[in-house]
Amino acid sequence: MTAPDVAAPAPTTLAEPAARVGVGFIVLFGLLNFGLYLTVMMPALFSLPYKIGMLDPDNKASLLGLVATVGAVVGLIAGPIAGVLSDRTRTRIGRRRPWLIAGILVLALGSSVVALAGSAGILLLGWVIVSLGGACTAAAISPIVAERVPEAQRGIMGAIVGVATQLGGVLGYTIGGLLTTNLLLMFLVPVIVLAVLAALFMIAVAEPAVELPRTTLAQTFRLFVFNPRKHPDFSFLWLGKLLMQTALAFLTTYQLYFLLDRLGFTAEQAGSQLALVGGLGILITMTFAIVSGTLSDRLKRRKAFIYGASGLTAVGLVLMAFADGFGLFFAAVLCILGAAGMFGSVDVAMASDLVPERAQAGRWMSIYNLAATLSTAIAPVIGAALLLVGPTAGGNYTVLFLAGAALAAGVGVTTGFIKGVR
Repeated sequence: MTAPDVAAPAPTTLAEPAARVGVGFIVLFGLLNFGLYLTVMMPALFSLPYKIGMLDPDNKASLLGLVATVGAVVGLIAGPIAGVLSDRTRTRIGRRRPWLIAGILVLALGSSVVALAGSAGILLLGWVIVSLGGACTAAAISPIVAERVPEAQRGIMGAIVGVATQLGGVLGYTIGGLLTTNLLLMFLVPVIVLAVLAALFMIAVAEPAVELPRTTLAQTFRLFVFNPRKHPDFSFLWLGKLLMQTALAFLTTYQLYFLLDRLGFTAEQAGSQLALVGGLGILITMTFAIVSGTLSDRLKRRKAFIYGASGLTAVGLVLMAFADGFGLFFAAVLCILGAAGMFGSVDVAMASDLVPERAQAGRWMSIYNLAATLSTAIAPVIGAALLLVGPTAGGNYTVLFLAGAALAAGVGVTTGFIKGVR
């Protein structure tokens, strides 16, 4: 008699991916990341500063710094927890999908609260909810490259992520500028876009089955800690990510106010000008991201591109520090966008290469993403302090951006200590 069929248990480890992913996967993954970064970049670059400027115009810079910092601290705590728990989630639809679905629902709730807030306290509460939702969605999406994409394709996948990030920012300006008369739509449109694109990805792409041992809450918190001496390459990668993202956050957090305070634009004019810059910036970012990611795969070199991104970011921020007109601002932003495309594509590939335990990619990529989250927590605080240096009217943007240039240059130093990739 033939034994009845029994479903094989899900594996408890995940091997290095060997099969190349197809064009369909790449396109859907790119769209998913675009949806994610639209929900991140549009509020960070336009919607939240615009809302705060309406709510408290006299204290907009300090209130923006407070809200951004509190939200980042929430993400700093929630992100790793969501990453580790998603590694160990067991449901019929997989271990990542429940976190993606829940994250989108929480994002919708928090965005609605922020849009309708009539006081700083309610706005802060809404942004905390948004940060929780963002942590859940990122925990579901960030491990995908390490889990499913072979090393030979990680550069191009990183390029896709870099392009998606910049598209999210540019279209965020455009959409935000068009929706200034309807704040609820301004905050909900990115979440709706993410929901549609996430549904397409989940329907079309199967999730690999892995079942890690269940863990207690105390064990979960212990998983956030790792020994830098045991994983020095990952540690220097993390530090470089923190430095670069902090430097970029000085610009992204305060560039709208820079245009208002130093260049004298209205909020609507600033939004349209930023969309114009971003439109050309898409071409610059895509070129740098795709060329860098593709060449880093073919040449099997990662570090040279990080060195280039570090130097170009520093140059762009120095130009920004002394910009006294839109022309120089335009040139500075294009330098920085090109550098961001180069850095984003290759840095994601390096992180995926250096993940110490592939079956726990959610844990390690969440720790890696902590660097970006931490930067959004400290950059507004440091930036607000730097803007107060000296008696400069409207804020000392020169000191702010020169400090960012120094941080960007430091990325080249940390990258030099990484030995596991060339």
